[in-house]
Amino acid sequence: MIDVTNRSSLALKKSILKSVGRLIRGLSALFWGLPLALLAEAHTDLYARAREMGVLLPLLANAMLLFGLFQIGKFQPQERIWSKAVDRSILIGVLNMGLTPFLFFWHDFPLIPFYSFSVALLFFCGLTYLYHLNFLLKRLAFMIPDETLRHDTELFSGLNRRMLSMMMICILLYHLVWLSSSLPAPVVFFLKMVENARPWLTVFMVVMPVAMTMTMVWKIKEILLDNFYDWSLEINGNVESDGNG
Repeated sequence: MIDVTNRSSLALKKSILKSVGRLIRGLSALFWGLPLALLAEAHTDLYARAREMGVLLPLLANAMLLFGLFQIGKFQPQERIWSKAVDRSILIGVLNMGLTPFLFFWHDFPLIPFYSFSVALLFFCGLTYLYHLNFLLKRLAFMIPDETLRHDTELFSGLNRRMLSMMMICILLYHLVWLSSSLPAPVVFFLKMVENARPWLTVFMVVMPVAMTMTMVWKIKEILLDNFYDWSLEINGNVESDGNG
């Protein structure tokens, strides 16, 4: 007689194992996509030396990040808070991808206000994306049965989100100050210095949150990989025992 309960349980385990595999692929895409996006969007010399790569590399980096989000979104889709967090991150990722070509236009025409505004909006959306990604990693860690991982992810994601919030506030204040019609000469001089050093300031501001986010992504992926092999052996062992039975 066929054990229907055992077979349904085995099918469920296989389905979970498949979703975990997609989750690992998605985390790998996020891990490599984050530094690639930072390099592509902050390195202005890239646009002067290789125009084709200057356009394609930021698009490819954002496409890799979107691919990672779509992959991890297939893990536990029935969890409402998790699914909404994934959807928000995907929406911001699509917006980032749509704004990316303006980097190329801004490099050729830096004095056009619309292009400058679009690049500033891209940077702000990039910080917002990192903010939501950290919240996403926190929700993911709470779905994985590892207490140390939960504690570390909650700690570092909270620190990261506070840093990103302060950066976004500083960016808003910076642009609001520029709107003022009468500024003292020292303030104007300082703002122009900041504007000239903007590419390097961008890297300096974002490199720490990106590095911390990559560390969390790597740690979650390694824990999943450590257990993935054991889960595979368990399922394969059950399949062999069913076949012998």
